Amino acid sequence: MSEPNRAIRDLFELRYPAAVVSRDRQAYLDLYTECALWIRPGDIPRRGLDAIGAGFEAMLAGHRIQPTFVAVEIERHDHSATVLGHADALVTALADGSQEQQAYHALWIVRAESTQDHHLAWRIHRQIWTPTRKADGSDPDLLPSLP
Repeated sequence: MSEPNRAIRDLFELRYPAAVVSRDRQAYLDLYTECALWIRPGDIPRRGLDAIGAGFEAMLAGHRIQPTFVAVEIERHDHSATVLGHADALVTALADGSQEQQAYHALWIVRAESTQDHHLAWRIHRQIWTPTRKADGSDPDLLPSLP
């Protein structure tokens, strides 16, 4: 696997889930470009770091989320790439400890941006999730929706 593809896979499978589990807003936002677009089920589309940060906080409100991401396909084009994968997440309600398993398809467009030390860092530019059906064929429950 090429170094850029490894870095993209690490973003998708390691760094992103770690930021969600840690509930660290800044670590989460550091994964995105300044004008990123974030579209998740049950929420409005959010563009830009401030809006994505608010969405991140709303997503975690009252819940602990433990996701596992798997990149199925990475197609790179110079300084951008598309990533298609899936995620499973154990969502635990903080109030009563009840748990639910959720599953999603994820489509990301990532961009390589130059860092201050002149290295390239891959960041999420477009992120779209769609829930998969449950094993019993029923419609999935979405992550906590905004009122």
